[in-house]
Amino acid sequence: MAKRAVPFPRTYINTAVRDALAAFEAEPSVAGIQKVLSLATTGGLVVDVTGSTPASGPRVRTLTSTDGQLVLPLFTSLAELGLAVPEAERAEVQGTILAGRDALAIVQSADIVAVQFDPGSRQVIVKRAFVDEALATR
Repeated sequence: MAKRAVPFPRTYINTAVRDALAAFEAEPSVAGIQKVLSLATTGGLVVDVTGSTPASGPRVRTLTSTDGQLVLPLFTSLAELGLAVPEAERAEVQGTILAGRDALAIVQSADIVAVQFDPGSRQVIVKRAFVDEALATR
């Protein structure tokens, strides 16, 4: 029987990605964002599933860019997810922690043009082409 993966604890923080994001913000470069994505494929990432119900199943919430295109918000922790919504709405926020590769792969299931990491505290937006490249690398 295959060994079942241990789920991430609710207190999980992807410190490797968080630190790589901070380094990228301090000195933006292609190599820096490639490092962020490489680390993101090995840890866990939080996906916003607010509004999901047992009847609907999990629904991933997206953001809309200024030109109307879909952006996937991903978070390094559940606390970061909370920072992305007004304080009055935080009690209603639902998140789930997925393996990073699975979270990033959501971009391939819809017309998503980019990923935004920790949108409550950062402005790091990564074009889908970089995400696709990271997912193609094993």
